Amino acid sequence: MRSHLLFALAGAALVPGGAMAAAEDGHAITLEESRVAAMRQATEAFLDTLDDSQRAQAVTGLDDESARTSWSNLPVNFAPRTGAAVAGMTTDQRKALHALMAAALSSQGYLKSTTIIWHEDVLHELVSQSMAELEDSDPRRAQAATMLPAYDSELFYVKIYGDLAGADWGWTVTGHHYAANFTVSEGRIAFVPLFLGANPQIVPDGRYAGWRILQHEADRAFALMASLDTDQIAKAVIAPTVDDEAFVGKGQQARLADAKGIEASQLDDRQRIYLTGLIDEYLGNASDEAAARQRSAIVADGMDSLHFAWWGPVGEPGARYMFRVQGPSILIDYVREQSGGGGYNHVHSIVRDPTNDYGSDWLGRHYEEAHQD
Repeated sequence: MRSHLLFALAGAALVPGGAMAAAEDGHAITLEESRVAAMRQATEAFLDTLDDSQRAQAVTGLDDESARTSWSNLPVNFAPRTGAAVAGMTTDQRKALHALMAAALSSQGYLKSTTIIWHEDVLHELVSQSMAELEDSDPRRAQAATMLPAYDSELFYVKIYGDLAGADWGWTVTGHHYAANFTVSEGRIAFVPLFLGANPQIVPDGRYAGWRILQHEADRAFALMASLDTDQIAKAVIAPTVDDEAFVGKGQQARLADAKGIEASQLDDRQRIYLTGLIDEYLGNASDEAAARQRSAIVADGMDSLHFAWWGPVGEPGARYMFRVQGPSILIDYVREQSGGGGYNHVHSIVRDPTNDYGSDWLGRHYEEAHQD
């Protein structure tokens, strides 16, 4: 009972529309309305900095399914993006873009996002160093050279959807290992799907040695796994190895309804706290208001509707593993992949809403993602 109360309180802390603030005209506005206004202002300010050519690249309709689902986690030379490219932006345009992102993300989410973008330059440097160590005759040198253009913090793209003067609009920022999709509909904010990744997850050497990305997500999942008894582990572990097709990335919506693993009803109070902490690690990447709306949907579904699943060895942080949290209004996947230098120092992570990705439920639209190899 206590864990149900804890989760309910977590959801009630910022119930969407519940907290009010007084506007100058005396009209009471909710915190979410205030957040939407800030997001709209920042997005309009960004658009005002663009020239006609950039605006034509950046702006399209909410019904443009191809554009809304053209995000990817792959390098851009493997999966070309649409939108206005950061590489072609002026200083003022880049500042406006960061203001747009900061208005929608929490401080935690903004820091994770910008670190992942910056990390592309670290990856470029690491690959360049590895290539320099190879002999000119080594075929791997030529192969590495073809990858270098894809690792660049300027190879990120921005797309704006809909009419900002209306009730429904949104934006996407995407590049290698990153895709943020925000939708505003009738004053409500959705931030899914949100893809975050990193390679290397922990920088192995050099001036940034030891820097790590998306570490707390893994730490929280391992804490939950460590708390499970033998019978619970048997229910949570789906397979001793990772299924290459399990991760619900782009084009994998068909897997959203297939809940696996141990049910939250089979967890004790302490384990449920670990589970809700893991969920909050992901919800906390969005603004308080957007996170509260998503949390309230999860609370409404009921704690016992959640599942936790694991693939791969248990208790081996350096091995290849994957975990999933799934309920009617939430899906979280995190997988550790092989890195270029060997070992598993490469992670992909995503949070989705099976009922409302891209704000589809609110908009009354269906967005079908193309499969990504």
